Amino acid sequence: MNLTRKTIRKLIIEALSEDRHSPLKHDLRDAKVGNTPIKIQICDELEDRKKGLMFRHSMPKDEGMLFIHDAPVEASYYMKNTYIPLTIAFADEDGVIFQMEDMSPEDLTSKVSIQPALYALEMNQGWFDRNGIVIGDNIDF
Repeated sequence: MNLTRKTIRKLIIEALSEDRHSPLKHDLRDAKVGNTPIKIQICDELEDRKKGLMFRHSMPKDEGMLFIHDAPVEASYYMKNTYIPLTIAFADEDGVIFQMEDMSPEDLTSKVSIQPALYALEMNQGWFDRNGIVIGDNIDF
């Protein structure tokens, strides 16, 4: 097998990052979306929000990542180095969901909130639909 320097570098970065991002190494909190219980990892620091779910290859079906901004902002998310298809739900300062968007692995197209969002919840793609979650439901944690 003939590997280029770029390929070797990428493999090393992924291996190191995947170890740091293993779902088993993160504290999970109980939460609810609508009436559906979930487990969430909270990302409320800028560095955590930048990394998000990068380099993960799977996520348990009722787990997600909740991004908490310092104040409501026009939030923008994309899927650089993210290998799991996701749906993102943007919510206001009361935790009320006002927008949901599907996101494809490694797609660099930004999904931007249509109004200022304090929260963004990423779940496996289709989770919101399968659980009957709609615009106007709350994220409680």
